Amino acid sequence: MPATTLQEKLAQQLGFLKLSLQAYKDGNDDEALRLATTLRVLMHDTKSSHALLKQIDPNYLNLTILDRPEFGSGKKVLMLFGIGVSRSGDGTGKARPDMTLNDPMLQPTPLGKWWNRLVLVFTDPNGQHVEFTRRDLVLTLVNKEGGAHVDPTIPVEYEKYVIDGAIPFIVNGVPTDSAHLAQFAAVECSVRMIECLERSFSWL
Repeated sequence: MPATTLQEKLAQQLGFLKLSLQAYKDGNDDEALRLATTLRVLMHDTKSSHALLKQIDPNYLNLTILDRPEFGSGKKVLMLFGIGVSRSGDGTGKARPDMTLNDPMLQPTPLGKWWNRLVLVFTDPNGQHVEFTRRDLVLTLVNKEGGAHVDPTIPVEYEKYVIDGAIPFIVNGVPTDSAHLAQFAAVECSVRMIECLERSFSWL
């Protein structure tokens, strides 16, 4: 595909991210599925799936995106939570994903490391770790939960820990309800991806 057309496609995908993110902010939580699908278009690269960013920049995994430093390691980790959570401003105490870039801990990180970073680690009743990367969460939303496909079955551990897990959050000392963590991940990823694209490609 000609470079000019690829640039147009990237601008189009950036537009999709912005529109869906605004819709999510306006209360349409289902837009997380469309955000995840756009992230897949940008990032997912296999023999049969060609990441748009790779077509534009073969070294796209070396681009930088904002992320928090890694924390927690080894078998001492009970739960590693690399997804920011805030409280909604409507007085309901509803949990919401972090949709800002105000965290002073954010620092530039290679895109490939960010995409494949563990963001959720749980310990099951047998003492075994159950782990999810950003890539895992986003692609399961796309391929299983309706971003691009609705599968009759969802991975058991994903359903148990990511969808159904009643994980309480306390934000600024106030309890919030639990959350669909994959949707939260897709929203937070999209906020950071928008910043990454606009900074990395001045022509956007």
